[in-house]
Amino acid sequence: MDHDGLLRIGLFSRLSFISVRMLRHYADHGILVPAEVDEYSGYRFYRAEQLADARLVTGLRAAGFGVQSIGRVLAVRGDPASVAALVSEQRTTLLTERSELDDRLMALDRLRIEEPTMPTVDVTETTLPAMTVLSLRRTIPSYADEGTLWRELMPQAGPHLRPDARFGATFHDEQFQAEDADVEVWVQVPAGTPGGHDLPDRRIVTATLRGSYERMGEVTEAIGAHIAAHDLRTGAMFNVYRVGPTQDPDPEHWVTEVCFPIEG
Repeated sequence: MDHDGLLRIGLFSRLSFISVRMLRHYADHGILVPAEVDEYSGYRFYRAEQLADARLVTGLRAAGFGVQSIGRVLAVRGDPASVAALVSEQRTTLLTERSELDDRLMALDRLRIEEPTMPTVDVTETTLPAMTVLSLRRTIPSYADEGTLWRELMPQAGPHLRPDARFGATFHDEQFQAEDADVEVWVQVPAGTPGGHDLPDRRIVTATLRGSYERMGEVTEAIGAHIAAHDLRTGAMFNVYRVGPTQDPDPEHWVTEVCFPIEG
């Protein structure tokens, strides 16, 4: 077979700055497919014009495109609008990854690795008085989306609020839900408020979180130790927001009572 005017894979690798292993990998996925393959030796040969394709592939790879995404771009490279859409999609992906990476770096900076100690958070058992509440219960994408429930509930509850009203959220799932969380937000209103329902007084085990919700684990650890030590049976966890984001945007000023109703 005559391979005049073609570049052997080794030379093409050198000129394109793509390893032979990666060239074979790309070819397996329909990217940078050799112009010819010698039927006897198996040697792969490329056209010089394919170096321009190789340069685009390395640029896309450097921008975080995976093999399949690179193939999609190459397939529509003659359509500027389609290329722009794929580039925009990749930009969104990278921005999301950067945000997640920033969150991980912040978590790393907060991380404390030390010998386990007994929790120092004060845990008490007390009675939460009976109250009337307006509430809204929905399945939401994640716990971080709780605010969407408040934005829907507050216009209804606003006219009935008293200065000493309690605000809270109950988490009805028996276990932690990374997605599709069953959450009910509620606000205390005067008895007889239209649409309100009455809650009886409840015996609870509770501890107070002062500051950002990022410290919630310290409080639940202490509550867990108390529940285990006293062999308590408890119901759905709920928070009472004494000071929250709507009252003060500074997380260091937030005050949350973390509660578990005691059953039996």
